[in-house]
Amino acid sequence: MNLPNPFPGLAINVKAQVAVNPNPSTTYKFKRAGKNGTLITMIIDESGSMHSAWESTIAGFNEFVEGQKSAEASAGAGFLSLIKFDAPHIKTVYTNRPLSEVPKLDKNSYSPNGGTNLLDAIGQAINSVNAELAKVKKKDRPGVIITIMTDGQENSSRTFNSAQIKDMVKAAETADWTFTFLGANIDSFAVGSTFGMNINNSVNYSTENMGATMAAVSASTTRMRSAKLAGTSTADLYATSLYTDDEKKNMSK
Repeated sequence: MNLPNPFPGLAINVKAQVAVNPNPSTTYKFKRAGKNGTLITMIIDESGSMHSAWESTIAGFNEFVEGQKSAEASAGAGFLSLIKFDAPHIKTVYTNRPLSEVPKLDKNSYSPNGGTNLLDAIGQAINSVNAELAKVKKKDRPGVIITIMTDGQENSSRTFNSAQIKDMVKAAETADWTFTFLGANIDSFAVGSTFGMNINNSVNYSTENMGATMAAVSASTTRMRSAKLAGTSTADLYATSLYTDDEKKNMSK
């Protein structure tokens, strides 16, 4: 399937196959993000423990996409990649899809099963985004937002460990990429800190209230997109919470 190219020189793939580097001594250096639109990557837990929130996750994700579509007038062009993980699988559903062309999630495209290979999913996503940025001239590159959602602790990764992911996240943030980590049924601050997240970009959510959670994710993503369009750095975004107090309260109910 051939899709229109959202960024000059940026390849689009419905199924992305990304090589990973498991060498723990690697010094990571990633391509710098820009402000020519925003490349949003959602990394969503599809492990068996998400079964109880199967329908609400689908509905919430679809509402998130609709919210991002409506934000384009004020926040600039947006493009979405969706990566799901359920050990031993990591599935790239689509890459760099213009928001207007993002299909609705349903029970065929999201079906919880398997274990939690969270670290491998994050590592693959980071490498995938970097490979796409490398194809674009620096002046034409988009901003980068990577959002990670899980309801369980890592238990199945085989390629990456937490120290490697922590180094990768730090290097990516230096290149002005922005991350946000949402954890349910876990201490997201403690878990996130093991691979580079901090208190300003981590938040707890409840799988019993996915509607409020995804509404908050959409509102936060819109604010981040607008900020990136205006040239706000990741460091400045992190200096203030990515979620309001009310959003945090509603997400954790």
